[in-house]
Amino acid sequence: MKAATLGLARRVEELLKLKRTMLSRLESRLSRREVEAAKKDHHARRKPRPCGMTIHTGIGCNLGCLYCYVPDMGFPLKPSPYPLSGEQLVYALLSNPYFVPGPQGTLLAFGSVTEPFLEETKERAIEYLKYTHEHLGNPQQLSTKATLSDDEIDLFVKSVDPNINILVTIVTLRYAKLLEPNAPLPDERMAFAEKLARRGISVTLFMRPIIPGITDKEAEHILIKSQEHGIRSVVLGSLRVTPGILRRLEASRIVDVNEIRRRLPRAPRSSGDQVTIIENDLKERIARIARRLGLQVLPSSCSANVWSHKLWCYACKWGPCGDPSNAIGVSRDDIVAAAEILGCNKPRVSIKKWLAELRCKRITRRPDVIAVWLETLIRRSVRVLTY
Repeated sequence: MKAATLGLARRVEELLKLKRTMLSRLESRLSRREVEAAKKDHHARRKPRPCGMTIHTGIGCNLGCLYCYVPDMGFPLKPSPYPLSGEQLVYALLSNPYFVPGPQGTLLAFGSVTEPFLEETKERAIEYLKYTHEHLGNPQQLSTKATLSDDEIDLFVKSVDPNINILVTIVTLRYAKLLEPNAPLPDERMAFAEKLARRGISVTLFMRPIIPGITDKEAEHILIKSQEHGIRSVVLGSLRVTPGILRRLEASRIVDVNEIRRRLPRAPRSSGDQVTIIENDLKERIARIARRLGLQVLPSSCSANVWSHKLWCYACKWGPCGDPSNAIGVSRDDIVAAAEILGCNKPRVSIKKWLAELRCKRITRRPDVIAVWLETLIRRSVRVLTY
């Protein structure tokens, strides 16, 4: 276990000061209109997800994957690059009270409501990767089922965090053209993954969503082919469905939708209600195959990010993730001192395995902001209460 390189309280002080300094510096370079647009953007106020802060490189997607929930979220099928410039995105993140800058800070996950490497979005994606790496230094991860040309790969590698993790999505080989009609074929994605791996980029197979009767039956073949192309780790993820996804999968005539319905914990309540089906048995079966082949099975996408950046994390039930020798040692006194700087009056702390419980007499900052900052810096779950 590593001792903290700086006292936790001192780190918090320096990071808060760094955010103010960088915001001031960027304000001198951006126009008033650009600053206001960045402040109003959701990147400036959104709370990070468990996988980190999702960065939208565009809006909408035209790959037409039948299992995709983006159309049901109200996003257009015609994609466009995200409206902020690279500097504006950095400003928005620094304005976000939850965001912690730096290599030990908030994990960044690029993608989410679009495919980052669409023709319409890839230039913006590389711009965002470049600016966040140069100005912030936070750990980067990107998920994709598209590809880049050799020249674009060279530009990409020069622009990004050298420890970036790339999740390459493959859920079927046989039915890719039916289920992912406008996406590059899996063989193209694997060739792309191999080119990245040869350049020293960490690449992980993203077998998500696992479509019952399709992905589980092809899993061993997918894993073997991925391994042949330089992939050494895999993340398994469950299928989420809406009424629209169920209709599209049923219309394909290749997916047993009755099996999906059988695995639903409940029916979706509305057009945008995403319900994750129960697939623990399928995940365990695929994980056994992957381990037999010598692949590292990771419990979540953020775990792949943690491993590629040589971090350690025990902030959720899936942990601990990463190398235990990289865990940062932290004491109650460390948390007490840091909590006071973050706005917790007369803090009391108890630590139980992976959970730190913080009680404050009064709070001058939002409790969830304090919790996120401490969780990010100590990589353990934090609960903030008052007394």
